[in-house]
Amino acid sequence: MKTKFKNNGVVFLVVVFAIALLTTITVGILVMTTEELQLMENQLYAANAICTAEAGLNAAFAQMRSNSGWTTGFTGTSFNGGSYTVTLTGTLPNRTITSIGTSSQGYMAKIAADVTIGTSSPYKIRIDNLRINE
Repeated sequence: MKTKFKNNGVVFLVVVFAIALLTTITVGILVMTTEELQLMENQLYAANAICTAEAGLNAAFAQMRSNSGWTTGFTGTSFNGGSYTVTLTGTLPNRTITSIGTSSQGYMAKIAADVTIGTSSPYKIRIDNLRINE
């Protein structure tokens, strides 16, 4: 019995090569997509840590508005599944407030603010310099 195709072996090799090429391209796209998703997730967790640190800074501002002499700070205060720690340095009217936020996934961010505090209650707070993750 004769076959219609004289080069069955060549056709078979072309088909195998095409399948191998398409498989390689598909795997490459899947790897790139997975990496992009991981990068996006890391950015989300880092932004969450910055928001947590900012919450600590705002909590410190609230305390200082009612009591300009407040210097206690906060240690491990829970917020949004994570926590923040706030420390204060300097003397009135100039202080530096440092807030370190940790997201629930363990990512950390640091916000430091050099502030000037007003002289009468409620004490106005002016931010002279704000640094994020320095």
